[in-house]
Amino acid sequence: MKKAIALVLALVCVLGLAGCSAQKEYTIRIVVPAGNQGEFVYSEEEIAPRKSQLDIKSIDMSEDAKFVLKPIEDTQENTYECKNFPKGTPILIDVEKGAWYKIGISMENPTDKDIIVVFHVVNVKVRIE
Repeated sequence: MKKAIALVLALVCVLGLAGCSAQKEYTIRIVVPAGNQGEFVYSEEEIAPRKSQLDIKSIDMSEDAKFVLKPIEDTQENTYECKNFPKGTPILIDVEKGAWYKIGISMENPTDKDIIVVFHVVNVKVRIE
């Protein structure tokens, strides 16, 4: 009887810890191809905020780049654009909770190598298109 109770308690603890392992922060990468003349390039991943505000930051984005948060579904109206995305500082964007978005940047890349720009987003669901 004591073994059965100990087994049940151990099982409850293991399941409780497994439920706590939900990832809260994601890294989204956008590849700006070599020779890009400033056209928008979008992430492969799509994000859906779990709240009505999106917490996002990037330390890789250049000062002359433009940022856009583009809705995926046609029923969504709001596209968020930012010309002065603060480098390394998180910003909060009012968004529709549960709606799917793609992160995009407009950035020139005159080099012959791709540039990877990394964004950190918090409290979102992520899927790959």
